[in-house]
Amino acid sequence: MPSSASKLLPKEWKATLALPQSLFPNRPLLSTRQKYLDNCTQDLYRWQQATRSAELGRHGKFVLHDGPPYANGPLHIGHALNKILKDITCRFQLSLGKRVDYVPGWDCHGLPIEIKALEQQQQASSGGNGVKELSEIRNVAQRLAHNAFSAQKEAFQQWGIMADWDNAWKTMDPDFEIRQLEVFNGMLSKNLIHRKRKPVYWSHSSRTALAEAELEFRDDHESTAAYVKYPLILDKGILDAIDPLSDSALRDSVQTVHALIWTTTPWTLPANRAIAVHSDFLYIVLRSPLHGHLLVASTAMNGIEKVLPEGFTIVGDIQGNNLVGQKYWDPRSGSATLHRPILHGAFISPDTGTGLVHIAPGHGMDDYELCQRYAIDSFAPVDNAGCFVKNGLSGWALDLHGKPILDLGGKSVLHEGNTSVLEILGKTEALVKQHTYKHKYPYDWRTKQPVIIRATEQWFANISQVQPAALKSLDTVTFLPKASKARLASFVRNRTEWCISRQRSWGVPIPALYHRDTGKAVMTCLSVDHIIRQIHQHGINSWYTDKEDDPKWIHPLLTVLHGRNNLVRGKDTLDVWFDSGTSWTTMAKDGTDQNGGLADVYLEGTDQHRGWFQSSLLTYIAQQFEPSVDGGVAQACQAPFKTLITHGFVLDGDGRKMSKSIGNVISPDEIMQGTLLPVDKKKRSFAMGPDVLRLWVVGSDHTSDVRVNTTLLQTNHTQLIKYRNTFKWILGVLRDFEGPGGAVTLDFKTPNRMAVLQLRRMFDEVYKHYSNYDYHKAVAEINRYIVQDLSASFMEMAKDALYADAVRGSGRWQAQVTLLVIHQHLQTVLAPVTPLLIEETWEYTPDYIKEHSHHPLQLRWDEQRAALDGFEDPQLAKDLPMLYKAKEAINSAREKARSHGFGKLSLECFVILQVEKPAAQCFQRYFSDLATIFGVSRVDLCTRAPPLQLSDADWTFAHEFGVDGAKMTAHAYNPSKAKCIRCWKFLAPVEAKPEEALCDRCEAVVDELRHWRPDIFEDRLQEQNPVENSSISA
Repeated sequence: MPSSASKLLPKEWKATLALPQSLFPNRPLLSTRQKYLDNCTQDLYRWQQATRSAELGRHGKFVLHDGPPYANGPLHIGHALNKILKDITCRFQLSLGKRVDYVPGWDCHGLPIEIKALEQQQQASSGGNGVKELSEIRNVAQRLAHNAFSAQKEAFQQWGIMADWDNAWKTMDPDFEIRQLEVFNGMLSKNLIHRKRKPVYWSHSSRTALAEAELEFRDDHESTAAYVKYPLILDKGILDAIDPLSDSALRDSVQTVHALIWTTTPWTLPANRAIAVHSDFLYIVLRSPLHGHLLVASTAMNGIEKVLPEGFTIVGDIQGNNLVGQKYWDPRSGSATLHRPILHGAFISPDTGTGLVHIAPGHGMDDYELCQRYAIDSFAPVDNAGCFVKNGLSGWALDLHGKPILDLGGKSVLHEGNTSVLEILGKTEALVKQHTYKHKYPYDWRTKQPVIIRATEQWFANISQVQPAALKSLDTVTFLPKASKARLASFVRNRTEWCISRQRSWGVPIPALYHRDTGKAVMTCLSVDHIIRQIHQHGINSWYTDKEDDPKWIHPLLTVLHGRNNLVRGKDTLDVWFDSGTSWTTMAKDGTDQNGGLADVYLEGTDQHRGWFQSSLLTYIAQQFEPSVDGGVAQACQAPFKTLITHGFVLDGDGRKMSKSIGNVISPDEIMQGTLLPVDKKKRSFAMGPDVLRLWVVGSDHTSDVRVNTTLLQTNHTQLIKYRNTFKWILGVLRDFEGPGGAVTLDFKTPNRMAVLQLRRMFDEVYKHYSNYDYHKAVAEINRYIVQDLSASFMEMAKDALYADAVRGSGRWQAQVTLLVIHQHLQTVLAPVTPLLIEETWEYTPDYIKEHSHHPLQLRWDEQRAALDGFEDPQLAKDLPMLYKAKEAINSAREKARSHGFGKLSLECFVILQVEKPAAQCFQRYFSDLATIFGVSRVDLCTRAPPLQLSDADWTFAHEFGVDGAKMTAHAYNPSKAKCIRCWKFLAPVEAKPEEALCDRCEAVVDELRHWRPDIFEDRLQEQNPVENSSISA
C-alpha cells in the first residue's frame, strides 16, 4: 500500500527532491565587480610574490617583459588583445607554481605627445624665450604623458590584468633615463655610435628624422613619375662597339644618344650626380621619331613601348660593362663641360623602369652607398620643411641658353616643387613622358603624411658589427609562430645602421657637445659619463634649461682641450625605439638570468618585428658585444627573450582595419558593458564585465589577425552564460555537501568513473594547449567538455541520484564527490581566462568545501593533476567506445519512436541490447548502471533472439550498430511499468494511481524523508486527518 505521503499533489513532490539551490547570480553584478577585480589582480599578485619567493628553487619564476604601450590617448581593442594575452600567459604560469614577475611599462616620449604639448603651449613668437618655451613644452608633455599613464593604468586593471601595478615603469622615469644613457655610453665605448651625413627618412610634417620602424608603407600613394633623357658623352670606341650601327647620324655625333631614365621622384633630379647601369645587362639604342636616340636596357623594351607607343626602331646594342665609366651631362646645369659618371649599380632591376637609374646620393640609400665608393658628395638641396633651399639651385634651373627658368627655392618638393621641376624639364626638352603612378610609399606613422629621403647630419648606431651575434642569438629562441623568426631575422639582416637621433624636444637628449663655431660634434665616454652624473644630480630638464655656456656640463679635460665657452650642448633627442629598446634594464636591476635571456616571454603584435623586438635585441646584444682582434665576436650573445610570441591585428567582421571614418570601431568598454548586443524583452542590456572581453581575445588564433563583430561577441556572451549556469548548478547541488571528500575510486558507480575519465582527458588537453600558448584551442576544448561531456552527459546521468536518491545516500554522495572534483578542475582550467568568474565562484562556495580546499586561483596544476592520477580504470577506458556506440544506437531507435509519436519523454523507454557473447561481457560489467548511462528507465541484455516482451510491446523500434566487427541491435520499446510521480522513471506499479505512483527507490526515500522533514507533509496530513490534527494543535 502507498504511504500517506503518496497522497501529495504532483506539484508538491518537488519538495521531496534535493534540487540544486544557489544564490550564485545568473549574471555578474556590477556592485561586486571591483571587489572581485581587486582580489584576482593586485591581491593575487602580491600574494604570489610574497609566498612563492621562497619556493623559487622548486618551481622557478616566470618573467614576462612588457612591451610598453604609448602613453597617449584612450586604450583601444588592440590593447585589450595584447594585455589580456599577456595576462592569460602569466596566470597559467602562476598555476604551474611559479612566481610571476610582470611589471607593466609605458613609452612616454615622442612626437604625438610633443604635438599635443605644443598645441597647449602656444606662446606668441614675439618676446618668447626659446629656452623657456622648450622647458614649458617638456613640462606640459610630461604632464600629458603622466595623465595618460594614469588613465590607461586604471583601464588595464578593469580588464582583470594581474601585474605589479605598484612598480609600473615609464620611459620618462629619471632612473630609466639614466640607465638608457648608460647603455648608450656602453655602445659608444665599443665604437658602435657615430655621426655622419647620410640619407635618412625625413618627415617634413614632424621636422625630424625617422627610423624604418616609425614608418607606415601605403600601397595607394600616387606620384607623378617621369621619363627623362640625359645626353651621353661616349668615347668613339664605344660608338664603334655598337653593333650593328647603320645610322650615319649616330656615328657623326657623340651627343645624339641620350640615356633614358625613369623616376617616381622628379624633384630629386636637381640633386643628380650620376647614372647607374648594370654591367651584365644588354643595352640597346632606340630611334624615336620624337625624342631622337635613346639608350635603354633590352629587357625594358616591352614596358617602354606600352608607355611610349612611338614605333621605336632598334639601331644597335652594347653590353653594360662597356658603358661603365662613360660620361653624360645635365643641360639644366648650364655647362656641357660638367661631366658626370656612369656607374655600375648591382641593385638595378631588369624589369623596372629603363634599366638606367638616376643617382642622387643625397636622396637615396642605394645611391648614397654607391657614390661613397667614388667620393661623390651627398648633395640634398632640401630644408627641414621639405622645401627646396633658397639660393641653393640657382645654377640648375637654366634653359638651353643658360638663362634661369624658375626659382625653386621655398617650394615643397612633394607638391609645387615637383611640378616646377617637371616644367623645367619640359622647357629644356628633357621630359619624354610624365604619368601618374600608384605605388608603395613610406608615411610618417604619427602624422600620416608622406616622408622623403634626405641627407642630414645624424647620429647612428653601427648595427653591422653586432648583426652576426644578434642573428646567431635567435637560434636559441622559441618563436611562436615559427615563421616569425625569419621575419625578425630579415629585419636585422637588412639593417646595417640605425639612425638614433631625432630633432625633437620631448625625449632623452643625446649627450653630445658641439663646437660653437664649426658645429663639429664632441663625444667621448668620459664626456658622456660626466653628463650622466650631472643629469643624475640636477635632472634631465636642466640639460635644456641651463644657460648655453653653463660650465658644469663640460668635463674639465674638454675645457682644456677645446677652451672655455667653446662647446655647447646639442638639442637632438634619442629615438623612442632606443628608449623602449633599453627597457630590459628594468629587469637587469636584480641581475641577469644566465640560462638564456632576461625574460621568459616577449609578447607583442607582429609589427614589433621591425620595432620593439628589434631594438630590444640590438641594444641587449650590443651590451654583451666585445669585438675581437680579427673583427669577429669574442663570445656568444643571448637575446633578451627566451620565447617570442607575436599576435595579429584586430579587424572587423569583414576583415577591415578599425577606422573611425568607416565607423567600425569597437571599444573594449562596449564589449564589457554589452551595449553592442541585442537587448532583452525588457529592453535591458547586460554588462558581463571583463570576462566576456577576455573570452573574445581567446576566441580566435591570435597568431593571425583577429576579428570582432556582434556575432562573435554574442557567442562569447553565450559562452560566459553557459559557464555561469554550469557553476550555479554545481554549487547548488554541493550546497549541503559535508564530506568526506576525496578522489573518485573504482567502487564508484560507472557514470562517476566515466566523468573522471572525461575530465582527465580534457584537463590534459587543455594543459597541452596552454603550454603551447594555443589559448583558443584550450578554450575550445573547455567548451567542448562543458557542452558534450558535462552538460549533455554526466550532468544528465547524475541528476537522478542527486535529486531523487536519499540525501545522505551513497549514490548522491558519489555524484557530489565527482562534481566537487569536476568543479575544482573546471575552476583551474578557466582561471587564466575568466578570473573574475572563478573569484566569484569561490565567494559562493559552501563553507565546508572552503575549509577543506585552497583558493582556486592559488591552486597548482600539478596538484590538481595528482588528484586525477589516483584514479586508473583501464577496463572502463577500453570499454567506453562500445558504451558510446550503444548509446548512439539507442538514441537513434528512440528518435524513430518519437517520429512516430511514441516515447516523447526520454525515460519513457525500455531497452533490450541484443549483442554477441564477447560484447555481452562488456555490458554485463556495467549492467546495474546501463539505464542511467543510456538515459532510459530499464536496460536488458540478450545474446540470442529478442525476448517475448518485444512481441507483446505496443511499439518497438530497433537500430543496428557494430563495434570491432561485432553486429548488435538496440531495441527500444514501450515501458511495462508506470511513471513514477517523483523521479519520472517508468518503474512504478502499473496498478497505482498516476498521482500516487512511486517506484521502489522513491517509496523508500519518501518514507525516510517523513522522519527528518515532516514539514513537507504536515499540511497534507492535516487535510487527511482533520480531527486528529486539530487535537494535536490544541
